[in-house]
Amino acid sequence: MNEDRDEVFRGHLEECLRHFGTSLASSVPKGSRGAAQAKKPVADFCGVTINSVSRWLNNTGSFPVGEPLIKLMCYLDMVGYRVIEFERIPKARRSFAELIGYGFFSGSQAAEFLGYSSTSTLYQVLQGNQNASEDKDQKMWDAWKERKEELEQRKKKLQEPQPLDASIKARPETEVPRASERPASSSCQTAVVSIMEGLLALFEGNPFEKLPDSELTNLHRSAATVLRLSAHLSALSSHLITFAEQRKGGS
Repeated sequence: MNEDRDEVFRGHLEECLRHFGTSLASSVPKGSRGAAQAKKPVADFCGVTINSVSRWLNNTGSFPVGEPLIKLMCYLDMVGYRVIEFERIPKARRSFAELIGYGFFSGSQAAEFLGYSSTSTLYQVLQGNQNASEDKDQKMWDAWKERKEELEQRKKKLQEPQPLDASIKARPETEVPRASERPASSSCQTAVVSIMEGLLALFEGNPFEKLPDSELTNLHRSAATVLRLSAHLSALSSHLITFAEQRKGGS
């Protein structure tokens, strides 16, 4: 655990995630490029997509499992959160879990190192849901002691402030402005156009390209929304085409 870091918040994993998500949301506008960029350090640390992090933060009870869960608890601990589930893990196992969290072992490498036939058994042990032999506990402790100094160095390096991404610091002039930057208007049509322009800017970044099956499964749950939106946009497109043809014919 990161004993030197100032405590930001203490609670169960769900509570820590809710607090962390609220903090991110208050620092950058929701839906902006900065909002996605703010989640990138978590995604990179945990080895998942930004969409996965968004789901963890937005959906109560939607937590990762296995290696991403260990990495997430390590990340929260690193940035000052005291996750109760993580604190309750026996010290030797928690220390070994940090070796997985900070990339010294993958889950499969750790299972092989300790002599477990499956990673699922390893994760049950590390989360305190299953007992381990004294030999395995000792092996975990010895592995941590051998890498303790390097682990601390890795923590310090990750805690160093990172410069803002160039795409955030310098927005291109052609970028579609956020709705909050537009002149105020009570027109519903103006609001819809602003939203569509924002969606267009997001889609042109190809956010759904090369999604893993797990992400596609979650996206499929929103299929009805996608189809309804598509129908409305198609109707609007047809209306605009008809209007343009009528104007052309009348000129």
